[in-house]
Amino acid sequence: MRLTSPLWYLAAVAVALVGSMAGTAVAASAWDGVREATIAPATEPVDAGGSTLAIFTDQPQDRDITCTTRPADKPDAEGDTVSGAALDIVVPQQGTDWHLLALRPTEKGAVSISCVPADGGTDAALYGYAVVDGFERANRGATIGTVSLALAIAFAGVVFWQRRRSRREPE
Repeated sequence: MRLTSPLWYLAAVAVALVGSMAGTAVAASAWDGVREATIAPATEPVDAGGSTLAIFTDQPQDRDITCTTRPADKPDAEGDTVSGAALDIVVPQQGTDWHLLALRPTEKGAVSISCVPADGGTDAALYGYAVVDGFERANRGATIGTVSLALAIAFAGVVFWQRRRSRREPE
């Protein structure tokens, strides 16, 4: 089958769009676990058991907050900075609106969580955590979108090559 019609380019665009929509849907479903999380105070060490560790605060933060995790059995050890969350997700629980502050994917072993304002000012906020399962779907969704885009580009390249070759061949 020779792909010489310019309409095949539309098929390549359709592959990219469908893959992008599917990847977005899969990635968005990863946030459901965060929205439905049960939040516990961050005053005790937590063992996430290889799941994602979500860190919340009870006050919306308009300043930078740096959260770190340290092994629970080594409180003086160097802490690992937890990356900030890409979305501001609010989880209402027992009359308190908890705002997602940071996420730490695949946390293993018991850790202590500490969060401090980057400006060194006074902080009256409470912090909590939740262990979230299934957050790796966000990476799977990104992979689906990337692979579909690569396939669409490859398909468009094949169409281009065949169209060009058919024009150069003597009839």
